[in-house]
Amino acid sequence: MPDTELITIGAFARACGLSASALRFYADAGILVPAVVDEVTGYRYYAPEQTDTARLIRHLRAVDMPLPAVAAVLADPADTAGLVDEHLAAMDRRSAEIRTAATAARAALRVGRASPSNPDPAGRADTGHAPRRGDDPASDAVWVSGPALAAAVDQVATATLTDPARRVLDTILFEAGAQELTLTATDRYRLATRTLRTTCRATLPWTATIAADDLRSTVSWLRRQYSVAVVATASGIEFATAAVVSGGAVRSAARGRGEQPGERDLEAFSGRVDGDVSHGASGVGLGANGDPARRHCRRSAEDFPNYREMLAALPPVSTRVVLARADLLHALENAGSSTVALHVYPPNTVSITADGTTARPAAADRPANAEPATHEADHLCVTRRSLAAEITGPSMAIHFAVTTLYPAIAGAVGADVMLDLIAADMPVLVRSADDGDSSTLAMPCKPEPTEETSR
Repeated sequence: MPDTELITIGAFARACGLSASALRFYADAGILVPAVVDEVTGYRYYAPEQTDTARLIRHLRAVDMPLPAVAAVLADPADTAGLVDEHLAAMDRRSAEIRTAATAARAALRVGRASPSNPDPAGRADTGHAPRRGDDPASDAVWVSGPALAAAVDQVATATLTDPARRVLDTILFEAGAQELTLTATDRYRLATRTLRTTCRATLPWTATIAADDLRSTVSWLRRQYSVAVVATASGIEFATAAVVSGGAVRSAARGRGEQPGERDLEAFSGRVDGDVSHGASGVGLGANGDPARRHCRRSAEDFPNYREMLAALPPVSTRVVLARADLLHALENAGSSTVALHVYPPNTVSITADGTTARPAAADRPANAEPATHEADHLCVTRRSLAAEITGPSMAIHFAVTTLYPAIAGAVGADVMLDLIAADMPVLVRSADDGDSSTLAMPCKPEPTEETSR
């Protein structure tokens, strides 16, 4: 049993202002490790004296400090001020560049000018705050940021697929809990999840599998709302603004349909899923009575696969890599091939090579901004890029289709991504965290024959 003075992860998250999912991410990254992890239950417990460190991490991440820089600050408190000042100076330079570009854009396009017929050029539809907890008449509603929810739908929707034979592949699972709202989707090659912190939690947890097309049609509306209530109903999910909820117009019907994730495993899901999406009475678009402050999305008739069970059944992580998300995206964009190989060289180098080429030893890696090589020895590796990384575990090479890996990286949140590698033929978990977290399980592919082996 843990020491009675230790704090559960949920209580610790509330005390330091981070989400439980972000704490798990920082623990796995080695930034903030729990004081005790129960060997039987796996529950994580923190010591009261870790609260200040957690708050410092929250402040550093709030100014977009990369994870390796955060680790450096924590490792050398004596030089904290210098490292923070250096980061802020870099941000100031970047902000100045952005302001200059924005000024030029306004001058060229003449945007942002109000007129009597258009007093609000940005088109903001709602600036009201969510009511205090207890004021919400919809007891099973959860409150989240509208723009954050829109971004979450965009992120996980990259893992949906339109397949008439497997309608569930074009759905998104909503799971509302005590402090978080999680969205999940899969196309059998990727499984993407995005967790958001809630500002007002549901009285009872609930789940709902929602038609992805309906959610995509709602994204632009969500993006213009400061805060929205997410309510599970018998026919789907309803989104409503503070003005609607405060007027008592939203009521939850979630208790009438206690949907739970399906029990089928991934194998059954990938080979035997069929069925159709049910059409709710309201359909997508305006809420009941044409209310512009509400949107409704339909439930699916399908059970979403038990993805948590599948994740729990994965073998232990062999190699963990933390690197800058922008650098990895740039390398994939310039790979020059539909498939790539990731070569992981501990302790601090990851190389991206176009598949079908021959990898050089790590010592010969060029920096990410190097020009393509011209001499004969480099001809097979002209598309190779080397990235700085923090690596724990043995070296590994793993191959991906760019169309599988790129959306997983692009849909992440924050400046850094964590790659949990198991083996060359096992799925990779791509993780990131800031206020909430984002995870995508991406399937590798078989390597393309190199020029040498194909002769």
